[in-house]
Amino acid sequence: MNLKKFLKPIKKNLKNRDRPFLTIRQLYTHLSDFSNNEILDYYNVKTIQELEQHIAYIKDILKNQRQNYKEELEQISGCFCMDGNGAFKYLYQQKIEAEKQIEHSFKNKKVKLTLYPCPYHNGWHLKRI
Repeated sequence: MNLKKFLKPIKKNLKNRDRPFLTIRQLYTHLSDFSNNEILDYYNVKTIQELEQHIAYIKDILKNQRQNYKEELEQISGCFCMDGNGAFKYLYQQKIEAEKQIEHSFKNKKVKLTLYPCPYHNGWHLKRI
């Protein structure tokens, strides 16, 4: 029996078992000197399986935040037109949305607004009159 061939899967298993600890030490330098047990204590888990579940949970949260962030950017920052103060203007996709905002602004703030088509995108902007 070839001993190297026999030990290779065991070595790979041990290496994979320590991978989460190595990753944590590389990403979070303040934990680089922590032992495996100290890392488990830091994350308030008892086993490597719990640590891996915690890591997967955090990855999902970050992934969802990034997807939501991209969607918000597409909806809100779809246009780079600026107002007189240098702030980005909101792009209304539907004319009716812009008209509702005009009514709301006048009714609640007594601010008179008018709408005009965005010269660069398919949508509407508001301006004071």
